[in-house]
Amino acid sequence: MNVGIFTAFRLYPRYGIDTFQAIVINYVVCVITGIIFVGNVGSFQSITFTEPWLVISLFLGCVFVGGFYLTAITTQRFSMTVSSVASKISLAIPVLFALFIFDIESKIFDVWNFLGLFMALAAIYLTSVKSKTGLQTKNVSGLLLLLPVSVFLIGGAIDTTINYTNYMYLTKAEEAIFPVFVFLSAAIFGIILIIFKGYRFRKKNLKGGIMLGIINYFSLYFLVRALSAFNNDGAMVYPILNIGIIMLSAVVSVLFFHEKMERKNKLGLIISFLAIFLISYQELLIIFNF
Repeated sequence: MNVGIFTAFRLYPRYGIDTFQAIVINYVVCVITGIIFVGNVGSFQSITFTEPWLVISLFLGCVFVGGFYLTAITTQRFSMTVSSVASKISLAIPVLFALFIFDIESKIFDVWNFLGLFMALAAIYLTSVKSKTGLQTKNVSGLLLLLPVSVFLIGGAIDTTINYTNYMYLTKAEEAIFPVFVFLSAAIFGIILIIFKGYRFRKKNLKGGIMLGIINYFSLYFLVRALSAFNNDGAMVYPILNIGIIMLSAVVSVLFFHEKMERKNKLGLIISFLAIFLISYQELLIIFNF
């Protein structure tokens, strides 16, 4: 699902789709998809405005719009590989919060885990820098490099908030409802921005938004379900999920979009895998019975 999001962002410029408008439409589609998927309208009627996760969903909705747009621009200005590495290696942030703030896991964060955190930052830089073709190193090392860094920070903040909300507030029945309210908040916030900026609606943006919206809803829904299945153990869920996303994004990026990767980019990709492993190697070893 997540790779589908990066692919959609990569295709938008090719078909002349306005990225921001498609993102806002995507959130409207997410709401509709969520309501259809939940099926039972009574589930929504039982929700009261006193629910603590409603306030969180409003906050997440606003962050989603900005974070999603930054991810799209990073994908288009750099590559699918760069945006996937930046957004998915941000697992370092929810893992830290899960260990030290939420106290969900019982392991001790050792020197290898901290080494993984530093390697994560190095991986973002190495996968982003181009010196022979495309973006020049002097440009990437400046303000443009803030794009993948921002995606890293916002992605970490979003995953941390979702993990916290699921751990503290959501019941089994609310797991499918929570994403709907998040996307509803994002849709309202995005529509306000479109009206304020005077964007002109175009039909092709609708198609791009519908495609993205269906994928986006289920990516969040299955993340919440995965966290619940593993007792909200973010240090276990995020590494496995993100390794797969980064790997598949790199394959799609090279095979279907013919994006060239220099040696330093390939090194960054390898380092990203090592970083994810080091950050959560204890859980991964347990999973694979080592």
